[in-house]
Amino acid sequence: MKENQEKYNVFESALEIPEPWYVFHHELAKEEETLHIYLEYRKGAKFSCPNCDSPGCKVHDIQDQDRTWRHLDFWQFQTILHARMPRVKCESCGKIRTVVIDWARPGSGFSLLFEYHVLSLMVEMPVAAVARKVGEHDTRLWRVFKYYVDKAIENIDVSNVKSIAMDETSRTRGHKYVTLFVDMDTKRVIFVTTGKGAEVWKKFCQFLDKKGVECSQIKEFCSDMSPSFISGIEENFPEASITFDKFHVMKMVNEALDKVRRQEQATQPELKHSRFVWLKNQENLTEKQKVQYAK
Repeated sequence: MKENQEKYNVFESALEIPEPWYVFHHELAKEEETLHIYLEYRKGAKFSCPNCDSPGCKVHDIQDQDRTWRHLDFWQFQTILHARMPRVKCESCGKIRTVVIDWARPGSGFSLLFEYHVLSLMVEMPVAAVARKVGEHDTRLWRVFKYYVDKAIENIDVSNVKSIAMDETSRTRGHKYVTLFVDMDTKRVIFVTTGKGAEVWKKFCQFLDKKGVECSQIKEFCSDMSPSFISGIEENFPEASITFDKFHVMKMVNEALDKVRRQEQATQPELKHSRFVWLKNQENLTEKQKVQYAK
């Protein structure tokens, strides 16, 4: 009995399960490579009201069916937590509600530590690769990703944003794009949405309105020369100035310069094979290129 209790204490410490919860049973399914850990709350335990946060609520009843959460693996075994959830009746608000647990967020089938683990992996690899690594369907992991991204966006403070840089990038094959909005002063991404056309501006304006930011607060936009970007800024932010970003401007200048060189090399043979002489900064030219440039 004492040996079993010591074993459970190890699980409790590793799981960081707080009082009044404790580990009362475990099962190791070796063929499935799964460790099942069962949790229970101590007799006479009281909980805070999930509705009004009033402390000291007594247990009203308990659900018959186990709830389960995927947790971090123990050794090579996938670990599943099990618990029957109590409901409390609050003397303050009169509501009967299922208690809120500390090891998982409501509605999630994963523990908080497992969610933190997969989010840290998503920084380094695609969600599909993370799903294969941890043995979960990528749809479940995308829900975790979306929850924390939405939460981060909800907490973003844009009350002082005045200058915004924006650009689109391809997200998949087949001309599927996302557009990003960045606060130029803090270098933070403040909004991301799918698409790159007129619908982008509708979503961004809704985002600012939800944050209580007037469109007149935005004084400057930096973007490429996309007609949809220009018209969207002019229609929705008429008081803002537009600065075309250096990368796209120089790209157009370099393309135009090379086009002229190709046209003129028919009558000026010395322009042949001189493309990089004109596209490089003069201080970066090789000695041979400097001689060619001087001609």
